[in-house]
Amino acid sequence: MGRKLVILLVGLVAFGTLSAQQLFFDGELSTHFDNTEYTGSGIGDSRTVFAVRLIPTLGYRFDEHHSVVVGAELLKDFGSSRFMDDTKFVAYYQFENDKYGANAGIFQRSKLVGNYSRAFFSDAYHIYNPLVQGIAMRHTGSSAFVELVVDWDGLYSPEVREKFRVLVSGGGSFAKIGYAGASFSMQHFANKSTFQGNVVDNLLLNPYIGVKFNAFFDFDIRLGGLISAQRDRKADEGWTLPAGGELYFKMSRWGVYIDNNLYVGEGLTPFYHTIGKDGEPYADNLYTLDPFYGTQHKVYNRTGIGYCRAFASDRVKIKAEMALQYDGKKMYCQQLVAISATICPTLYDKKNHKR
Repeated sequence: MGRKLVILLVGLVAFGTLSAQQLFFDGELSTHFDNTEYTGSGIGDSRTVFAVRLIPTLGYRFDEHHSVVVGAELLKDFGSSRFMDDTKFVAYYQFENDKYGANAGIFQRSKLVGNYSRAFFSDAYHIYNPLVQGIAMRHTGSSAFVELVVDWDGLYSPEVREKFRVLVSGGGSFAKIGYAGASFSMQHFANKSTFQGNVVDNLLLNPYIGVKFNAFFDFDIRLGGLISAQRDRKADEGWTLPAGGELYFKMSRWGVYIDNNLYVGEGLTPFYHTIGKDGEPYADNLYTLDPFYGTQHKVYNRTGIGYCRAFASDRVKIKAEMALQYDGKKMYCQQLVAISATICPTLYDKKNHKR
């Protein structure tokens, strides 16, 4: 087996050498601060995420549209005594042309083009889970896009539940200022190898329609629905169907913005406190959304005031925000700061000349 693997690798290298066109480095360094003051809400604890993340990769483009990339994702929590708190392997194939794109392997979540709100993924989830393990396929046109993603993020084993998610997102623009679309998530939260009969199905659909226009300020106004279907097969009580409506508003200029997100409906995390067969609550292992969407008071409002700009040909990005979150009973606070820098120099051109 080992001999066959060596022969295969030698063949790939030989093929790549014959058709080599470009060798490039892609590096992203980002610092994230996310302070949440949620104690007393019943849907999450206060915590402070303060970390630096480095994703260095080396890519090999063997013709105009095809690339193979390898690297690592390195995470260091500030104040930790460890040299590195988390290290993950990055390796993927990428196809890209003017209209179509695809990734297969372990790649950065930033490569996705879909519109996934905080009802799908929280800010903290993006910090600690920046990689997709699976495949992503997309089509982008002048006024529309569609994307399909399969993300396998839990290995069936004694330590970890089997978990995977299918994402579909699509949308387009119309009448100069209008846009519409929908995003869908199907999450399969299954068993560990030490037990059976504890599968949870978690489906979420987010159709939306909105307008974007400029009247001295840039405005973005969007109305959507959040429709969920969830089932805990351990309890065998059928499907739970929490749903609600969402109104989003944003006004910005010179990088300064104020936005407001109002959700009215049922809590989207009915099994958050359920204890599984392994004795552990489902909690954040099942739900990746902003925990306030689990409100038990049928209303959630988030108001953010911040600054977000890109500099140096979009290679340096800065975002700072203060957010007030209301769960229908009490106000809570969140502070966010994110600074990132990316570089992507070409090391060799298609004629193998050093740049």
